[in-house]
Order: sequence, then structure tokens, then C-alpha cells
Amino acid sequence: PENLWSVERWKAEGEGAVLIDMRRDADYVEGHLPGARQLWRDDVESADYPYGGMVASRERVAEVLDSLGIQPGQNVVIYDGVGGCDAARLWWVMRLYGHEEVALLDGGPQAWQHSGSALETTLPEPAARGRFSFAHEPDMTLLATLDDVQHAVQRGVKLVDTRTDDEFSGRRQKNGAARAGRIPESAHFNWGNAVDLNGLGTMKSVQDLKWDLQQAGVDFERPVITYCHTGVRSAHTTFVLREVLGFDRVANYDGSWTEWSHFEELPLVVDQPLNPAL
Repeated sequence: PENLWSVERWKAEGEGAVLIDMRRDADYVEGHLPGARQLWRDDVESADYPYGGMVASRERVAEVLDSLGIQPGQNVVIYDGVGGCDAARLWWVMRLYGHEEVALLDGGPQAWQHSGSALETTLPEPAARGRFSFAHEPDMTLLATLDDVQHAVQRGVKLVDTRTDDEFSGRRQKNGAARAGRIPESAHFNWGNAVDLNGLGTMKSVQDLKWDLQQAGVDFERPVITYCHTGVRSAHTTFVLREVLGFDRVANYDGSWTEWSHFEELPLVVDQPLNPAL
């Protein structure tokens, strides 16, 4: 896929692009790909809601991207250390707000080291600022709101929960959620099933992805809304559907379970009792 770069492609075509390491500060300092600049989820999240994880404003995200020295229309390639999950969240944010030249680096540090290249600890020079602006209008087809999810079934849209089995069943309630369970009528596809998490963290084949998603209940004849805990893991499944499989009728529910569970009047489904030990 055009927006899923291999390590070999980065080595051959990466000159002139900006590489972003989407990991926590401590992991980045310990070792990162040469020239990579670092961000974490908090940098592109809003503090204006009674629950966490919501995407920051377009203006705030523009400031963050400007701090990295990114210019309008410049290629941006993102990686993380967990199979592209956090990287996909930033891909989604950038595409949502109007920067189209953005891709994921398949496998991230694991694939880089497997190719025979070393990580480095040298920090890049501070970037020149004041150059970034979004070159395109926001793409609101990528965003699902609370209202969209509430009316999804009536509108023929399939909801896909991309969390773990325990979260989906209600056995686990992650920090930030007000209740355990899932949104009614949701299919279940654990986002990690799209990636070789026991190996290099690279994407599975197109054939395997299609099979697994169909087995999970995804109907490629119907629009899809993905969700997880705060729209991070579901951003990865959105990337898989849109960029790898070419299915563009998919949106990511930004608020995801954290927002849905916050409103006590909204329904939920629980299969198993909550296990506080999880």
C-alpha cells in the first residue's frame, strides 16, 4: 500500500521526509531511528472534555506539527513500538485535519533492527518553526461522532469494537472508562489480529486481513465505524480498512468507549461480570 512504507522503502526514498517516533519519551531516548522526531498521544489530545483521549483542535495539532519542522505537503512517516497502533492514531489525526502525505513505517524499530540497522540516541537539532499549515480541508469522513454511533444501526452502519476480548465482554474496565461493556450491536475485531505482534510487528497479508475481518462480522458492502477505548487502536483498524484494503467507507469514533461509557443513559452490553484483577 502507498501509505505503508517498508524499512527498505524508507532507506531508499526517505530523504526529504520527516520521520516521527510515536512512543513515550523514555523509549525514544533509549533508542530511535536516525533523525526521528518524537511525539506522544498527549501532544495531540484535548483537555477540554470530562473524559480523556479526544483529539485536540486543528489549530493545536498544527502547532505541534510545526514544532517538528513539517512543511505543507511534506511526506511524513510515523512509527511506534507496538505494531503501528499509536502511529495510526497520529496518521488519523493528520489525515482528518488535512495533511494527506502521511504514512506508517511497517514494523518500526523491530523491522529496522532486523534489517541490520542500528538505533541511535542522538537527538535531532531543533526544527525551524513557522512553516506548517494544513494544505487541504479537513476530511470529516474519517470522523465518527457520538451522534453517528447512536444512529449507526438505523443508518445501516456496522460498529466494530477493536479492543481485547476482556474489554469487549465487560470483564475488564480500563482507566478512564466509567462503565465496563460494549456498545450494542458491535462486532468484535481485536486490532492486534492485523499485525504480527509476536514477530516484527509488521502488517499481515491482504488475504489474511480480509478473511479475519469478514470472520469478525465486517461486511464490505456496509459502512463501518470503528471504536476502542479512546480511538487509538480503532485508528489502526481504520488504517487497515482504508489504506491496506482500499475500503473508504470507514470512520473512527474519536470518543470511543471512554465517551460512550461516560453517559449513563446510553445502553451497553455485558457478557461477563467485571473482574477487578484485570
